Amino acid sequence: MAVKKTIRNESEGSSAPRYKLTELMAHSKDLFDVKQEVMAGAFYGAEGEQFTVTETREKIEQFMKAKVD
Repeated sequence: MAVKKTIRNESEGSSAPRYKLTELMAHSKDLFDVKQEVMAGAFYGAEGEQFTVTETREKIEQFMKAKVD
């Protein structure tokens, strides 16, 4: 899969490839080890339709660490 290869090649500050959120969600288990439902929560209300793998991982981590009242 082309999506998996980009994880190894991506570095901070580079012009990393951007993917549609639907494509990232389709591969959420393989790339981020989370279910699609987690990604749906992490990106609820997010602006934009395309994200890098790093941006996606950061949003998921923020979502998982958020306090629940």
